[in-house]
Amino acid sequence: MIRGLYISASSAVSEGKRIDTISNNIANANTTGFKKDMLITESFPEVLVMQMGGASTGSISGIRMPAPFNYIGTLNAGVHVDVVATDFAQGHHDPTGNPLDAAISGKGFFTVEANGGERYTRDGNFLIDGEGYLVNKDGYKVLGEKGYIKISDGDIKINGKGEITSEGVFIDKLKTVDFQDYSALMKEGDNLYAIISEEWAGNEKAFEGIVHQGFIEGSNVNSVKEMVDMITMLRSYEANQKLIKAHDELLGKAVNEVGRL
Repeated sequence: MIRGLYISASSAVSEGKRIDTISNNIANANTTGFKKDMLITESFPEVLVMQMGGASTGSISGIRMPAPFNYIGTLNAGVHVDVVATDFAQGHHDPTGNPLDAAISGKGFFTVEANGGERYTRDGNFLIDGEGYLVNKDGYKVLGEKGYIKISDGDIKINGKGEITSEGVFIDKLKTVDFQDYSALMKEGDNLYAIISEEWAGNEKAFEGIVHQGFIEGSNVNSVKEMVDMITMLRSYEANQKLIKAHDELLGKAVNEVGRL
């Protein structure tokens, strides 16, 4: 009975966290370059149940078995949150007509300087600040192969390799990067990603994507699917609440009524 209470409670906690994850996805459905999160759960290790006082050996069709033969089965102790993973699938490209906007087709990230180091983003909604530097919408400087990118007014072109020209003069190339293992990245806010630790410093690989000028990448969140998942999780959460209440009532009866007999 106590075990059932723990299983229902652990499931309710996991579903609550799953609802939070889905809510964040829905809230960012219109955020440029946003990648949705997925909450992954796993069960606690199962416990092997054995018959008390059972024989340590058994026989099948007259053949004596050396292994214990008194197993009843296994007990599960519920689930817990294992990890929150990010789905890096590409979102749809929307044309903007702004020559400073850029979207990546395929894998890879733009690089900006933020929080004292390099950060990575799929949000290519760029603009020019008061000093003439290319920045993202949060004011973080966009990095090129030479460092900060300074652009003067004029006819700006960005080709598929990320090379920027103004009035036909080459300025710099956008610093686009890719990684072998995306589990090395963690979300840091402002639609930015950072390397988890220095141990993953050698995780970079050659960028093979294509940069499209005049487009921005939408989020990869399917709002309809997320709403359906939200309703499903709410129903599951409510079911676990009812089970917790039922277990509590049974415990009350066991203590107040059965205990008197």
